[in-house]
Amino acid sequence: MEIPLQFGSLLAPGYHLHCSGVRWLCEPDQHCRAHQPIAYFNLSLESAGAPARGLLPFADERSLQVVCAPRIGGRVRFDPADAPGGFLSFHGINHWNPEGILGHLEIDTSSESQDSDPGRLRLLLLAGRRMTPLVDVHAGLLPGWNSRSRSWWSEEGETPLTLLCLGICDTTGVVLGEDGAFLEMFESEARATQFVSLPDHPLAPAAPVLLDQLGRSEAQFRTIAADLQSALAKPGMSPTADDWMFAGTLLASMEGNPIRETYDLLSPSGLSRCRPADAILLSVQAEPPVILRHKTLGYRVHVLRHHQAAAGPCIRHWLANAFEAVPRTISGIKADYEALIDAIKKATGAHVLILNGMSTSGDETISSYAPFDAPLSATLANIASKELNLMLHDLAASRGISIIDVDAIAAAIGAGEHLPDGIHQSKVMQQILREEILHVLEGLRPKS
Repeated sequence: MEIPLQFGSLLAPGYHLHCSGVRWLCEPDQHCRAHQPIAYFNLSLESAGAPARGLLPFADERSLQVVCAPRIGGRVRFDPADAPGGFLSFHGINHWNPEGILGHLEIDTSSESQDSDPGRLRLLLLAGRRMTPLVDVHAGLLPGWNSRSRSWWSEEGETPLTLLCLGICDTTGVVLGEDGAFLEMFESEARATQFVSLPDHPLAPAAPVLLDQLGRSEAQFRTIAADLQSALAKPGMSPTADDWMFAGTLLASMEGNPIRETYDLLSPSGLSRCRPADAILLSVQAEPPVILRHKTLGYRVHVLRHHQAAAGPCIRHWLANAFEAVPRTISGIKADYEALIDAIKKATGAHVLILNGMSTSGDETISSYAPFDAPLSATLANIASKELNLMLHDLAASRGISIIDVDAIAAAIGAGEHLPDGIHQSKVMQQILREEILHVLEGLRPKS
């Protein structure tokens, strides 16, 4: 049996919704799973009639796209010649047509659908906020250098549950997926959901950094910006392009308040704006044993070593001289987490999930700990990892967080194959972690 794949409704009252030509994510006659993305379009909103007052929806998000996925599995049939190609596949040329047909689906004989309209495509929206508007990239999913990437889908009348990802490689890889567009997350999650991800560059999301951002006023940010500008303008300083680029992106990262942010949504129900994130995903791997604190203004920064290489000589001088290195004990990290979690609860009520770390490398050959000074965690990374994981269990008991147990999963499926460096997971492990995260999110949804 073959059925047409119909675009379905996206409503933007008061605006014209334009779409580019189609870009395919599968081959003609390819067998596709239910909810597997098969094609996408770039979108643009233009005010209909009189100019709109205030900012347009998605005004700060230069990338707006819609990804199409079938509701049931089958073989997708389409003619590649129907795609216009060239710039017409990047820029809006047509009005979004809810009755339009993308292609056809030869349904699996074994497929059973509870959906009343299996030929209507599921529509996954993507939005990217560029680190700078000068990153003028249109090709690909969520293209360019984004300071915030997000994606959501929902049916008419549904409000997505939002997960905000504030971690490093071990979290962003799981949430963003291999194409950097959340596609794997949405293949696994059919319910109304939004995923939001911020990069870990140049500012890594350690608990003290996030706590400072959450409580920072506009006046405090202006003071920080003026101080940095003054540091680069001191006699003898000759900032390079790398210095200015790093300074600009650092300030762009510090100016926002991701935990309090709200979000524009486009859906079959129309345009809306949703509340701050319902859940926040963090990583214990983002917590350094030493953090930099500004000597006069007191705010904290954490820049991962491989991102420090992007700084020019003047920024490196500023980091070395304007900041003091503050050691952090396990108990100190716990106190920072407690303060952050309490502040999040007060600000938005979001639930906190934290990925723990692998507690052993499998290559340890220590037969006696006697030669090592106490505390062992100060010199032995595997001991520090174990103590950090135990600390998270204390937090779960006192603050009600959810632990995503990377350590146990790696031990169960084989860390050597699936987590060789303790940070970067295999495809198999990422999928297991997605399922764990989605299980926690399911418990946060209102009971019907």
